[in-house]
Amino acid sequence: MKLSIIIVNYRAWGHIQKALESLQPDFPENWEVIIVDNETEASSFESFRQKFPWVKMIANPDNSGFGFGCIIGVAEASGSQLLFMNPDVIATVAEIRALIAEKAAHPDVALIAPKQVGSDGRPQKVFDEFPDLLNQSKTVKFLLRKIVPNRKPDPRADYNELVYCDWVTGSFLLIDRTDYDEIGGWSSDYWMYVEDADLCKRAHDAGKKVAYTPHVQVIHAHGGSSRINVDVKTMTKLEVIISKHVYTQNHTNGLERWLTHDLIAVLRIPGLTIAAIADLLTLGRIPTLRVRSKMLAGLTRYYLGAINTGSWISPRARANQS
Repeated sequence: MKLSIIIVNYRAWGHIQKALESLQPDFPENWEVIIVDNETEASSFESFRQKFPWVKMIANPDNSGFGFGCIIGVAEASGSQLLFMNPDVIATVAEIRALIAEKAAHPDVALIAPKQVGSDGRPQKVFDEFPDLLNQSKTVKFLLRKIVPNRKPDPRADYNELVYCDWVTGSFLLIDRTDYDEIGGWSSDYWMYVEDADLCKRAHDAGKKVAYTPHVQVIHAHGGSSRINVDVKTMTKLEVIISKHVYTQNHTNGLERWLTHDLIAVLRIPGLTIAAIADLLTLGRIPTLRVRSKMLAGLTRYYLGAINTGSWISPRARANQS
């Protein structure tokens, strides 16, 4: 098997159907698609499996998040290359072949991602710099890009050539199986978000390069699984913050580690508190305020749990490790 395309699904069957219908014409015999369905609902799962019998489907009774879902998929993969693809990404076989060719043309690159645009054609952020103490603030991050643009490329700028970068998004990410195994694969410390930065950080630490190519383009209808309702949106937005703490704990040391942990909290708690008060005053009628209010409650529980257990890992991620 040449290529294994791994998709982690959470109740995004409509998106996956469009993705597979885009892939199905001329799908190579030496490629495979593996779908890991988190928190499987039997009726939807069986209906979809009958509709696309050429796809290998794995029912996962738990909502194990993105990274662990990928780990489950890789365990069943036979390809010499792995393409991790979100369910809300639309790509053709020709575009995937072009990405494979682009990677082959740059043998020093271990992980590569293409240009992504939304359904409206607007470019999306595909790469960025590693999280650290200075770039937790968006304002400081913006200023640093203006001061040292050569060292900190702007992920929203228009590029004509390959960009070597710190990390690329896991929403459409190509890597050789040998490099994946050498790096150690996805970390189970993350439930959702920042696990792609972690994977790329370990690639850099192993002397490998990461790149973004503007020469290949796919469509990404961002948020297909993460914006279903208020509870899911709250859960995913909360995990963004939690995963920043996990990354900080895993990849920084000493004073920088603790200052970064503190800064992540300081930059978010005041705004969430104001939103929670506004949510109370509006009797929970505004979904955006409801999300932020629930985020504050969840973040408070997380910080108390971190103090009690001494671990920054998300409770959802810990469930995967038990």
